[in-house]
Amino acid sequence: MKKLSILFVSVMTLGLALTSCSSDNDDSSASIEGKWQITHMGAVLGTEEVLQPYTNDGGCANDIVEFKADNKFVDTYAEYTNSKCNTFTQEGTFTKEGNTLTKKYIGESEKYEIAELSGSKLKLKMTYSEGGISVSAVVVYKKI
Repeated sequence: MKKLSILFVSVMTLGLALTSCSSDNDDSSASIEGKWQITHMGAVLGTEEVLQPYTNDGGCANDIVEFKADNKFVDTYAEYTNSKCNTFTQEGTFTKEGNTLTKKYIGESEKYEIAELSGSKLKLKMTYSEGGISVSAVVVYKKI
């Protein structure tokens, strides 16, 4: 969640440098199961999505989430500290009901709208309030 807040501020600072229209391409037969790597992150500004290519600091590997058949998931992410990449994992359970994905960690729950799901692309949107302002963050993954 901290990364999403930092990213949102970065996107706001860059303005409307990169703009991508929202897509309603949803392949209802596509499965969320598998490994997904983040390729883009951004936010919705007004009615437009503003996305940036995602790369981890220090050349660390991009974050990956794996959704398993038993409704468990594993988030693998890297942070660049002390001149090296440190990899961390976080596990939990998930439910997918229609276009809603809910990820549950120990003591925490996150709810996403599945904006797009195909055999190779997953786009998640999370809307939350920060300082009384509604913020919509967007994360795009590719299947690996």
